[in-house]
Amino acid sequence: MTNDQIARAIQAYGGAGHLDPEAFDQHLAETAHGAARALLYDSYRQHFPHALHDELLSAVAALRAALGFSATPTATQVRDWQERQVEVQADARAKYVNYPVAFVDGPYEGVEMTIEGPAKPYPAEGDPLGYLVGESHGWKAGPRAYEPVEIVWGPPGREGSSSARYKRDDTPLPDGRWQYRLRTDDPAPPAGARPPERIRQTV
Repeated sequence: MTNDQIARAIQAYGGAGHLDPEAFDQHLAETAHGAARALLYDSYRQHFPHALHDELLSAVAALRAALGFSATPTATQVRDWQERQVEVQADARAKYVNYPVAFVDGPYEGVEMTIEGPAKPYPAEGDPLGYLVGESHGWKAGPRAYEPVEIVWGPPGREGSSSARYKRDDTPLPDGRWQYRLRTDDPAPPAGARPPERIRQTV
């Protein structure tokens, strides 16, 4: 497909020539993504326009194929993907392993231990419809994203106790350890906060 043909498609689509081919590609992809997500998350609404979304996905997929752009899904492909997810997610949850982690600040600064997490990510890397899972429903292959830890403060024998929450970095270090940092959106731990003695003795 030549740039001239893409330009004519942009004009016919209603872009009035204001979109370049790369922006048009992105616009069509976002249209398909939005329609696919609506089929999964909005279709429970009364009078949801199923047929309209089905046709929109098919039309965008056909237009992208004619223009030589990468494929986007049809409604049938979205529904087939959805039907497989119970099994796919169960398989991803099937195995948990212990990951080495290091706390880099706060009361647990310098503490290293292992924290359990799934061995497989969900959705799998390379899943062309993985974006339909949404950020809140997926996970990385790694330790838990948030980890509450027990803390104490005050003189021995009269310690106060509470908890602090840590957040995992998005990627591990080259040596495989995952770093945890104290959440800054929580109130700061009390002065002198530290891990309980039983934890200090095991790390």
